[in-house]
Amino acid sequence: MNLFSRKIPIPFSSSSSSSGSNTARCGPEAFGSNSAYGRGFFELGAYSIALKRCENGHDLAQQLADMFEERAQLESTYATQLRAWSHRWCKELTRSQEYGTNKIVWDQAAKTGEQMADVHSILSISLSESLIPKLRQWRKDRYEKSLMQYKKTKEFEKEFLDAQKSWSKLLDRISECKTAYYTACKTAKLADDAEHIAPAEQRKKYADKAEIARREIDSTKTKYQQVINEAKEQRPRYELAMKEVFERTQAFEKERLDFFKETYDEYLKLLEIATLDNLILKKMIDDYKASLSIHNPQQDLTWWDQNYGTQTNSRWPEYEECRD
Repeated sequence: MNLFSRKIPIPFSSSSSSSGSNTARCGPEAFGSNSAYGRGFFELGAYSIALKRCENGHDLAQQLADMFEERAQLESTYATQLRAWSHRWCKELTRSQEYGTNKIVWDQAAKTGEQMADVHSILSISLSESLIPKLRQWRKDRYEKSLMQYKKTKEFEKEFLDAQKSWSKLLDRISECKTAYYTACKTAKLADDAEHIAPAEQRKKYADKAEIARREIDSTKTKYQQVINEAKEQRPRYELAMKEVFERTQAFEKERLDFFKETYDEYLKLLEIATLDNLILKKMIDDYKASLSIHNPQQDLTWWDQNYGTQTNSRWPEYEECRD
């Protein structure tokens, strides 16, 4: 890709998933196919991946709410089916020919369906009346839309564009000076070649042209080197301006990760309430607690910075000697 390319990376979708103990670090595998992965953050337009992350936050919050809503519906449906099963068999037993202690045990076995239904009903109601509405309201309040963009994304985009404005102009000048220098080198070579093969009576004319071309090399080379040096001087200010905007996108993303963690914590409490004193489901709770214990928003943000942010390897403009 050309150093001065304005190409904006195509937004990606993170549909892939992985299993096992390294799921918390599945980012590189999940995102490795998108065009922004491994691209230097400070290159023009590369910040678009940070904007896409902001937009993804809305969709991810929607997905999380949808997942819990589906779970609530499943729990409710299962509770209804368990109760229907329990009532039917208790009724069947009253009409049966069974008797004595065997009938008592049989009746209690049928009633376990009603008891298990209570467990699933509690979870369904808690999800529907507490966790899901809170999650949906948070998404609505946070991702206010303005025409085709979320306001926060539009705000970050403007800040990134402002930060890159002078740098972009400088890169244009570098490109122009580099082109002029390389063109002068090519012209001088052609002039030298023409001088060597020119008839004696015309050699003076071609020699003059070659000399003019060589002077043009010196002139364009000097301008090229000067603008490269100017870029080196401006780089710290440019990096600082970009980092300031990037840190605001990091803070915005941290708020999402923190809220998701709060949601996970609340879900754990709902599970504990619904399954109180239920030893059969204790392992499920323990496994969930184990996964929750490794949740680390700062680790996720650091990974993002290393792979998409300020710690990526950007390509900076350098003087390139003309080669014939």
